[in-house]
Amino acid sequence: MNARRKFLLICLAATLVGASLYLCGCEDKTEAKGTVELCTKCGQIKGDELCCKPNQEKCIICGLVEGSPGCCNIPEGAETAALCTACGNIAGGDLCCEPDQPRCAKCGLVKDSPGCCKISKN
Repeated sequence: MNARRKFLLICLAATLVGASLYLCGCEDKTEAKGTVELCTKCGQIKGDELCCKPNQEKCIICGLVEGSPGCCNIPEGAETAALCTACGNIAGGDLCCEPDQPRCAKCGLVKDSPGCCKISKN
């Protein structure tokens, strides 16, 4: 075999190996998503010093603590609620991890999401 033919065979073999690796396991792994539990009684982050603290101003619309991450975001009667640590929105909600949402320069979560600048991004 001449040198040119050997070179073409090596290039073809390298291309096939690269393509098989790309298609069979070198896929993009998405960021692991975690959650931060919210208290359904007050709307604050569960276990936080503000959780169920007395004398906090209640929202006239939803009845939870005004300005809490859950304020007007937790449906009435919900047994559980959580914020997604990847985006800051209510976990499992319509806006959770939607692409092309503007990000906050300070915390990296979705700008003006319930968790924006209130929880840390994992």
